[in-house]
Amino acid sequence: MGERKLMSAREAVSRFVADGDVVYAGYTSVAMGLTREVIRQRKRDLDIVGGSVGMPGTQLFMAGCSKRTRTGYIGAALRPGVIQDRMSAGDFEYEDYSNQAIALMLMAGALGIPFIPTRSFLGTDYLNPEFVDHPGGFLGKQKWAEMESPFDGQKVVLLPALRPDVALLHAQRADDEGNVQVWGHLGDARWAYWAAKKVIVSVEEVVPREVVRNDPSRTVVPGFRVSAVVHLPWGAHPTGFAGYYDFDYAFQATVFAGIVRSQERFDAYASEWVDGLADHDAYLAHVRAVFGDDTFDRLKATRGHSPAPGINYTYAPELSFRPLEPRP
Repeated sequence: MGERKLMSAREAVSRFVADGDVVYAGYTSVAMGLTREVIRQRKRDLDIVGGSVGMPGTQLFMAGCSKRTRTGYIGAALRPGVIQDRMSAGDFEYEDYSNQAIALMLMAGALGIPFIPTRSFLGTDYLNPEFVDHPGGFLGKQKWAEMESPFDGQKVVLLPALRPDVALLHAQRADDEGNVQVWGHLGDARWAYWAAKKVIVSVEEVVPREVVRNDPSRTVVPGFRVSAVVHLPWGAHPTGFAGYYDFDYAFQATVFAGIVRSQERFDAYASEWVDGLADHDAYLAHVRAVFGDDTFDRLKATRGHSPAPGINYTYAPELSFRPLEPRP
């Protein structure tokens, strides 16, 4: 038996997220329940990384948990409001990559190599010096480098490996030893599981180890790579999660409406939906109270595709060594 990793969100964030950490918070496997707990605990000076740091990143920026990011997309920066103003004023540090570049950098971190070559960005303005030394930049010459391949002379761009201090992820299920199983679109989360020094994963279900063993191809990371497992049904809400529930567009259209436009709007949101609620269970209860007892029933995934029946992992009970007949 391995070490049991099951704990509350409060304990996991308290133990494994420190001020100043580089934190992966991506656009798939979105751990909204864990994000709210990070905000409750007033973590500070976090460096948020991910191909797209959409909803989790926006809330961590607005809550004052982070003033720095490396990403290919910041949802809040596309709309007039606080984040855009901070970026323009030089009060928010950011390094602009692409979704693919961040995935490659995480891949390098997962493989334990210092950098990774790519042909991405060649022939674009991205490599012009003025786009490296922009007002919000903080990496300078450490952002990327160019070289010619020693094998065929082709020019390539070198991207530095990315090894977050901690990754916040949501998954379908895990056992209490931290063997995590995921299906559906993984995006750069596939590599974040292996690149991060610490992994906190919230899950829809905690299952016996036999369930994991009986379907091993769904295991994306073994327990020894995971620091904490947190049982948080609906832990990705108000985003959706493959096989379990859809996006809660009604919630997003009402509760999230305008929260990036002003700090006062965000603070009002956080007071009601984050700081004003003790934990994830209180959050779910508040959603029901505001939007109706049947809210989560209406979001449940009931249609879609399922794997074809008959898939198994059987093997012969005994090894059979048949001697080869000598050729005449």
